[in-house]
Amino acid sequence: MRRSMAVSALAASATALALSITGVPANASHSVSHGWTFQPVVTNLNEPRGLAFDGRGSLYVAEAGVPHGDAFVVHNGGVAKFLWAHGALKPDWSRSLASIVVSEGGGTDVLGPAAVSATSYRCVTPRSYRWRACRVQAIVGESQLGVKAEAGVNVRDLGHLYTLSRHTGAKLGSVNVGNQNYRWTGRHRSLFPDDFPDSNSYAVLTVPDLGGAKGSRIFVADAGANTISEITRGGRSRVISYIPNETGGAMRDSTPTCITLGPDGMLYVGTLDLLSNFGAGSGQSHVWRVDPNSTDWRHNAAIWASGFTTIDGCSFDQDGNFWASELFYPNSSGPPGDLAMSTWAHPNAINHIGGGQIPLPGGIAQGPDGAMYVSFGVADTTPRSGGVMRVSAP
Repeated sequence: MRRSMAVSALAASATALALSITGVPANASHSVSHGWTFQPVVTNLNEPRGLAFDGRGSLYVAEAGVPHGDAFVVHNGGVAKFLWAHGALKPDWSRSLASIVVSEGGGTDVLGPAAVSATSYRCVTPRSYRWRACRVQAIVGESQLGVKAEAGVNVRDLGHLYTLSRHTGAKLGSVNVGNQNYRWTGRHRSLFPDDFPDSNSYAVLTVPDLGGAKGSRIFVADAGANTISEITRGGRSRVISYIPNETGGAMRDSTPTCITLGPDGMLYVGTLDLLSNFGAGSGQSHVWRVDPNSTDWRHNAAIWASGFTTIDGCSFDQDGNFWASELFYPNSSGPPGDLAMSTWAHPNAINHIGGGQIPLPGGIAQGPDGAMYVSFGVADTTPRSGGVMRVSAP
């Protein structure tokens, strides 16, 4: 079994073992922890993962989906849009996309729609280049080639980066990132001979490019290939960074899961490090700094911060603070998962905020009201058990 599938199955097995309590804590309708307030604002989602706000305050959420009977391919995940309405989030549209069900070692998980991104530009007229930048980007995990090689099934949506209309969710274009990255790892098998070729696109980031006519730049983090790539205007996945794996046997599991733009214009990439955190104890995950303009992918990654635990989502807020969701952070009571924050000046001084209030957190983004929004129930395969939590400061 390839690493991207094996890690997912291991995570699912660990979830089943760790979740003595599942779902939203009973008092989470408006609970407070150390002065922070936690409020579910969206519920009934199927394994929600990445999320993003656009310039008008609308929220987009990627749902991986949940198992359905004995089916290998399911269609109960996709991308959903919620309109910002006087501080509330109301459903607008949803776009179904295919996912696959992975089972191994007693655990089951779903791989499919993994992340969404939208720039902060406000949409103006269709003649403006900014109108192009305001479209929503959605990435689907795994790759057609990898799954066909492993399971003999061709699943059309896998590995695709879709451009969606923010008005209707209609597909406006696509790039097959998964197959490109799968082939890239096949050509660079020496980087990880035991597992390559592999691909599992897990995060996407759209950033404004004020100096160019194209309006925006798109970057993808691949948890299977361990790459950060830029998607060119011609639809090519151009690798700009290879996130190094730890040396030595099974601990080679850096697994980049999120990507965000820092105050200095650099990209910051969080890693899951699942095996290391379970094997050596919590605090084994890192944040890597990547130059978006580098042409040297072999040496374009440096550790910026350490001490996190199973990072699954990350973002900077408007004050330059770094936020990370820690998927399996251990809590003395309640389900695993927490929200961590550190300042730009002291990235290794980590403050934990959730204390069990955010079960199995995933994507994270700052909302138009200044609060942080986090998806939860990321690895819980119970139908409609996931959602989005609003986390506001004291």
